[in-house]
Amino acid sequence: MENNQKNKSTIKSLNNRVKIFVITHRRPVLLKRALDSLINQSYTNWIAEVINDDPSDHEVESIISGYKDNRIFLSLPCIKRGATINFNYAFSTKIDESYASILEDDNWWENDFLLKMITSISNSPNIQLAVSNENIWIENNNGEWINTGDTVWNNTQDWDVFDYILADKCGSAKICNSSMLWKTGSFTNWLTPEDLPVDVTEHFRERLIPHPILLINEPLVNFSETIKTVRSKNPLIWGSYQVLLISSIFECIESQTRINLADELWLKARYGNKPYITTLMHTGLSLKSARLLITRANIFEIMRYMLTWIKSPLSCYKIVRSPKLLSKHFDFLLESYKTH
Repeated sequence: MENNQKNKSTIKSLNNRVKIFVITHRRPVLLKRALDSLINQSYTNWIAEVINDDPSDHEVESIISGYKDNRIFLSLPCIKRGATINFNYAFSTKIDESYASILEDDNWWENDFLLKMITSISNSPNIQLAVSNENIWIENNNGEWINTGDTVWNNTQDWDVFDYILADKCGSAKICNSSMLWKTGSFTNWLTPEDLPVDVTEHFRERLIPHPILLINEPLVNFSETIKTVRSKNPLIWGSYQVLLISSIFECIESQTRINLADELWLKARYGNKPYITTLMHTGLSLKSARLLITRANIFEIMRYMLTWIKSPLSCYKIVRSPKLLSKHFDFLLESYKTH
């Protein structure tokens, strides 16, 4: 009986249309590759709104017209919003479709992405969002694309359920913009601050999305590391937001949970992510509630951290002060923890 109900749910879902938000900014070759992957989807009941972030770029409209496919249309009016606000647009637009997804111009989908994602999430009535694994490609200086053979995460199971585990919220994110498919209707509360660096929009949004999240471990998405990107290369920004993400958790949890979490994060830092040690030390100085992170450091780690301050004192100071200097975004994280 249960299997029959799942099959009926799947059949019903496969009759539902999907809304795709395709986000592009002056990358016509990559946009064409992304749209080709959409055209080639085995699941054909979709429409795509192409969001052009450069109103002066008329090549986007020409590319869309070239497909002669009325499922693809240009978003109007064409407005310069920036990446973060464009992502919020996708999560705030009122739509009639049952499912929605985002496709950034530098990424592309395997042919069965929509079919497998919809089939999987339709069999999970208590889950609102699914995320696919991704193949990682890099661009070389000649404009060629190299498949690294790596994926975003490693897992041998077909699917997994990602619950709200505190250690997973301390600086990392499981969701990726172009690998998500969600059920529409409740996503208006998933909006990040408009002035947030695009580098951490996924980290902030993951704090808002109801858990558990369905993980499809098959890499159905191709993620490209481009030479030109809107993401910042300034380590100060990444370091500051890493401290915000970790310290906001420590600020919200009880003392015993802080102890357990601190031990878990130090284990992670020592056996898999050495630069994370500096982040933990920064975080320990940033707030009283995270101070016990410093007490876990050994003498060699403390000396190494002191050298970091000697080399870049101003950057270290700003990173440690990030809960104050970026108080608006820090308060956003605190509120998201309380309400989600």
